[in-house]
Amino acid sequence: MQGVEKPVGDPIKLQPPAAAAAQHAYELLLRIEAEARRVESVGELRFLIANETMKLAKARQIFVLSVPKGAFKVETVSSIGAVDRNAPRIRFIEGLVRQLAREAGLAKIKAFTLPAYCPPGEIEQDSYPFRFMAWVPFRLRDDHIFAGMLLARETPWPEADLLVAERLAETYSHAWRALSGPRRLKRKLPIKPLLGIVTLLALAAMFIPVHMTVLAPSEVVPVSPEIVAAPLDGAIEEILVNPNASVVKGQPLFRLADTALRNELRVAEQDVKVAQARLMQISQRAIADPEARRDLAVTRSELSVASAKRDYAADMLARTDVKAETDGVVIFTDKRDWIGRPVSIGERVMEVADPKRVQLRIDVPVADAIAVENGAAVSAFLDSDPLRPVAAKTLSSSFDPQMIEGNILAYRIYAGFDAAPERGLRLGIRGTSQIFGEKVPLAYYLFRRPIAAIRQRLGL
Repeated sequence: MQGVEKPVGDPIKLQPPAAAAAQHAYELLLRIEAEARRVESVGELRFLIANETMKLAKARQIFVLSVPKGAFKVETVSSIGAVDRNAPRIRFIEGLVRQLAREAGLAKIKAFTLPAYCPPGEIEQDSYPFRFMAWVPFRLRDDHIFAGMLLARETPWPEADLLVAERLAETYSHAWRALSGPRRLKRKLPIKPLLGIVTLLALAAMFIPVHMTVLAPSEVVPVSPEIVAAPLDGAIEEILVNPNASVVKGQPLFRLADTALRNELRVAEQDVKVAQARLMQISQRAIADPEARRDLAVTRSELSVASAKRDYAADMLARTDVKAETDGVVIFTDKRDWIGRPVSIGERVMEVADPKRVQLRIDVPVADAIAVENGAAVSAFLDSDPLRPVAAKTLSSSFDPQMIEGNILAYRIYAGFDAAPERGLRLGIRGTSQIFGEKVPLAYYLFRRPIAAIRQRLGL
């Protein structure tokens, strides 16, 4: 009998050892792909590529390289913990990939045998034991090559092993792209040269001359206002004008309590009348009495003293009504702050100022003080119109600092406006002014206060 022939196309059953090897390779591929998706950093991924790929692609050594434009850098080598940038073998591999990029490109898988693509004059290839190399690129979705792995072994590369390496490269590219982001992988310059350029530009910018400036609170104040002070000791009985009211020369401003002075005037007037009556009596007696003529001079002196006391009391009573000595605007806080308040002679109560003659008062804290010369430029940003700064120039500055609002020690600087502003500047308007000092390097402008603080604390 003739044997029964097997139908054409029936699958050939694998021998048990081959089936076991295929099953193991399949499980290893799944495990490597799963681990590539679980890594948390690019460094871990490069370590996985360099050490786990060897088992499945049957390579003896793997070099993982990053390939930004114009640079080829070995990042990880299988079985090596850290890469020595100056090692001859690392420099040989980087030169090999650079030469491969020039002659054949890095876009496709390329298997070759040394000394192909070796740089001219390279001697490291003579001692390298693995002659058969394969370049496998890592690419983005738009086919941009950002990295790759160079596989080496001592036997030629069959198509099956290259297919496995290509499949793993797709997995590695996806994981690398997810960890780093496509934009970072496409940057044109490596981070270190870019940082170097930025650092050089920043250092060069530190020498750019800029004006030393300071910001400080400011207020529009009058020029040479008339100080209205208390003419004598007493208590303010009544304020006759309102704050910011316009007054004319001779207009009453406030009145001091005058009860005691009015009584003193009445007593002085009575003393004058008594002295006058006594003088008249002595004068009549002096006609016939020589002794009375001797008292006549004394009586006249007593009348003069009494008259002087009456005139003084009248003058003091007249001073209780304080009047304006010039036209202008009255400047003081509030009526309620002054009515009933005791004042001393010479104590300032209010000011009368010309609203058309104004200047800028700037209080610069001691901690922010800079050297300011007369005529320095000032830009005033007033709260009433902060979008349109007003130009001014410094006129004078105080020699000693003084306490201002908030218990701050500050230097007081006065500045005059360059020209009559187009809009009226009401007295009392506040804002912030920027004073421009001499030109200094940008580094000094930025680090002046930190340097001052360090020197004050450490005494350097």
